[in-house]
Amino acid sequence: MKVEQLSWTPYRIPFRRPYATSHGSEAERCGFLVRLTTNTGRVGLGEAAPVAGSGARVRKDVATLLETATLRLKGQPPEAADDALGNVDHLHPVAVAAARCAVHTAVCDALSQAAGTPVARWLAGQAAETVPVNATIALPDAASAAEAAAQAQSQGFTCVKLKVGMAESVEAERERVAAVQNAIGERLKLRLDANGAWDETTAVATLRALEGYDLEFVEQPVACGNLPMMRRVRQAVNTPIAADEDVTSPEQAARLLRAGAAQILVIKPMVVGGLRLAREIISTAQSYGADCVVTTSIDTGIGIAAALHLAATLPPPAPACGLATSDLLATDLLASPLPVRGGHMRLPDAPGLGVLLDEEALTRCSRMS
Repeated sequence: MKVEQLSWTPYRIPFRRPYATSHGSEAERCGFLVRLTTNTGRVGLGEAAPVAGSGARVRKDVATLLETATLRLKGQPPEAADDALGNVDHLHPVAVAAARCAVHTAVCDALSQAAGTPVARWLAGQAAETVPVNATIALPDAASAAEAAAQAQSQGFTCVKLKVGMAESVEAERERVAAVQNAIGERLKLRLDANGAWDETTAVATLRALEGYDLEFVEQPVACGNLPMMRRVRQAVNTPIAADEDVTSPEQAARLLRAGAAQILVIKPMVVGGLRLAREIISTAQSYGADCVVTTSIDTGIGIAAALHLAATLPPPAPACGLATSDLLATDLLASPLPVRGGHMRLPDAPGLGVLLDEEALTRCSRMS
């Protein structure tokens, strides 16, 4: 099998309503859809969606990398994709990871189609048929967040992730968490994601103030890049700590675990450079006795499908993963969206990623870019 063509289309998709985190509010999601066509007629799909807020320079670097891959992969076997991006030393690492994820996902899609099996089973041999997923709440005021949490409960979710780090004080943070906890009761798990918003003192004070709410874990309480600080926070509180923005590669994941900085790793294929590298991180975590959670980067349906296949390879029992994010965007670019039923997502039965593009939606969103 040889690559006949690699093509890509930029997109710009509005959020249904502004998406708020501790880094600010986002109004739209920008990225690229990739198609890899083989000489056997297989078409693999991939997505490069640099993490929100990356900016125009990162998107330009992604386009440069995809253009290079387009030239280098033509006529080559799909397995040559790892070397197709060329020299990346001068380009933004966020762009490199996103471009690698797109090309590698498209390769996995095409090769697993040829093998007649879903990507998850092509990656790992065995895979779960369904994956538990969490609802994500990124509304800054307590009343709206509580209303969204109650809605998530009525939809069958068993876990809610609340974005935090936006409140002006520890007490205001506690009141917002309390409102969400009261809305979902004791049957649903509640986890928090601070996106590195707190300094060490604030993180410890806030998490100690929240220990009565039986939190499942807290993602990235302090800024990434300071593993000793993460370790000190973890040792100072009873709530389990998850690393998110710090998980950028298998090597970095191993450093995190050796440093004792977190008990849980949050893996985003878009951030770590694709499914193969993400699988390496899962194996590394297993060797340290750590858990993994797979999440999207608020991608379209292609990125969600890739993350779903990866999540299906997690060792059981898998925790709820952050895959139920398509409703945050005005469109997910899929002809048939991946449904969430009873707090779970089912792995597509078809070979490959098992999803089809909505070509009309892609055309509309490409005109906006």
